[in-house]
Amino acid sequence: MSQNLKVTPITGALGAEVTGIDLRRLTPKDEALIQSAFLEHLVLCFRDQSLTPADLLALTERLGGAGETPYLTGMSDYPDVVPIIKEAQERSPVTFGAGWHTDFTFQALPPSRTLLYAVEVPPAGGDTLYCNLYRAYDSLSPGMKEMLEDMTAIHSSVRSYGPKATLKDHLENMRIVNETNEPPTMEHPVIRTHPESGKKALWVNPVYTIRFKNMTEAESAPILKYLNEFAVTPSFTCRVKWEKGSLTMWDNRCTQHCATSDYQGHRREMWRTTVAGERPLRSAA
Repeated sequence: MSQNLKVTPITGALGAEVTGIDLRRLTPKDEALIQSAFLEHLVLCFRDQSLTPADLLALTERLGGAGETPYLTGMSDYPDVVPIIKEAQERSPVTFGAGWHTDFTFQALPPSRTLLYAVEVPPAGGDTLYCNLYRAYDSLSPGMKEMLEDMTAIHSSVRSYGPKATLKDHLENMRIVNETNEPPTMEHPVIRTHPESGKKALWVNPVYTIRFKNMTEAESAPILKYLNEFAVTPSFTCRVKWEKGSLTMWDNRCTQHCATSDYQGHRREMWRTTVAGERPLRSAA
């Protein structure tokens, strides 16, 4: 085990920086320590890493195996590693991952965690924000918790990757492939119980949650608007400032995240993988 490993919280809500460890050379004790810190802080940013795509994929496999990544084109030699690139000359204000969301909640088995590695970063900006969905659930009123407890949400990729979605038109260097037909929907509990911590999280998001089961989009909209805004209350959040060689890993089962679009004129390149997840459950199995 690394003798220099240090875990430093970013905020009281979530997030921690981890230094003094090489993710290419983890021992079982290292993995246990990282897992404990991950369950406590939900977002871990490992500084000063030097990873190849093969290293990133190997780490992903050690954490549970690569998840399915629809719509996004991976590297030719490593299809599970998705390059997220914005060139300095791109003029669109849109950045991949902008807008609060949890990754791929439209899947039957959404990813348990996402890994993002910084290859090239702008001199300033390009940060990523995160929010703690445990804290969001815990801070709801008893009446709201009771109302949401047995509700089911309908999730879909239609807004980002449906036939009429325009996200790919704004991202010149992201090889996004949209659905040619209306994508299927997926049902998940509004209140999700984490399979490892046993804690409850508010599990809706503005990008992929389109309505509640047995309700129309119009009927669902006011409640979703309130929940989505409440989830990102500033005291529930943290901000990760990227450096070249940083790898951030977050728990999709209890967080949302949002990329910032404030570095026009500068190049940013990240490599992304996801770890295979499980079916979201209303209560612990």
